[in-house]
Amino acid sequence: MKWLRRNIWRLLIAVAAAVLALGYVPESHPELASILPRLSPILSLFGALATRAWLGWLMLLGIPLLVLAAFKGRFFCWHLCPMGFLSETAGKLNPWGKGLVRRVPMVNKALALVIAVTAACGYPLLIWCDPLCIFNGFFAAWREPLAIASAGTGIGFVLVILASIAVPNIWCHRLCPLGGLQEAIAQLCRRKAKTADGTPEQSALSVVGATRRTVLAAIPAAAASLAVRHAVGAKGRDAIRPPGADLERFNALCARCGNCMKACPYQLIQPDLGDSGIEGLFTPALQLRSRNADQEQYCFQDCVACTQVCPTGALRPLTVEQKHATPIGTAVIDRKKCLAWENHEYCVVCDEYCPYKAVKVEEHDGVSCPVIDEKKCRGCGACESNCPADPIAIVVKPLKAKGKQQKK
Repeated sequence: MKWLRRNIWRLLIAVAAAVLALGYVPESHPELASILPRLSPILSLFGALATRAWLGWLMLLGIPLLVLAAFKGRFFCWHLCPMGFLSETAGKLNPWGKGLVRRVPMVNKALALVIAVTAACGYPLLIWCDPLCIFNGFFAAWREPLAIASAGTGIGFVLVILASIAVPNIWCHRLCPLGGLQEAIAQLCRRKAKTADGTPEQSALSVVGATRRTVLAAIPAAAASLAVRHAVGAKGRDAIRPPGADLERFNALCARCGNCMKACPYQLIQPDLGDSGIEGLFTPALQLRSRNADQEQYCFQDCVACTQVCPTGALRPLTVEQKHATPIGTAVIDRKKCLAWENHEYCVVCDEYCPYKAVKVEEHDGVSCPVIDEKKCRGCGACESNCPADPIAIVVKPLKAKGKQQKK
């Protein structure tokens, strides 16, 4: 009966977590959709550490799990984690695989160490391995209209389940970085280490030895973070990022949790399938009309929904006023396609629809022709979504890191 009660409780928690991940929260409080991934200190606290920024009070939701681990070890894993429950259940489908997990080395604490050290270096690697992020990403992918591209955020979930079926308990016992973090905290907080004779002296030596190994292991992790940041951190800017994006570190900070994609009321945000390189795979990118012919909407000037639900700081929270001053790209006119410039037809539709008044009109051969004021343009895509030319004559180009614009 105790086993049954425990599993019923875990099932109810998994269902409640799925409801949150699906975005069933009051419209007046969209930030509640980010509660689940923020419960993980890997996402909330390590994300704040990497950005060196205050990410709002919800960032502190990661602290209770650290405190719980100090007193109860991996209690969260065995009783509360929805991803742990589903992976453990999946493993029961393969009773012949019992014992295979013993052949797999434990890398969970090493993964937790890599994420922590690289976050301290400002460029967190493998943050997307967090179990609550993986769980959240799968359910966040189920949104209308359902698209094949949106399923990218659910791939991690599928891989964990398949691995758990092939080798039962491999995720929770060997791979999960959140489990490894809790286990490491529990070991550090334990007053007496489990040694051969249990003497306090040997316990102290064990702690010193473990600390030394941790420091030595942290050195290559820090070096890897700096090397990757230098090699790919500021490259691959062909994707248009949502408002408030930290372009310099976006690919590393983004947990691929799917929250921003789910929050966007216009379905503009989709997983990047290669525009920003392999290091940016499945990160969120805006799909405006030139990238998605069926898209008729644009990044509405008074909408900041996506910026309120990011757990890691890859998208910093913005007010409407801050969004008005934050560009996500720059509109570029191809004069050879423009009806006014090329065909000498009267057409300033882009000027009519621009909410930032970034389109100026100048006379050319007696015809009013549009010109972009780059200082005012925010790259929202209103002009692109309404351009009557075929093919489209005005397209938003993404920004480069550090606010530099792409070459035209």
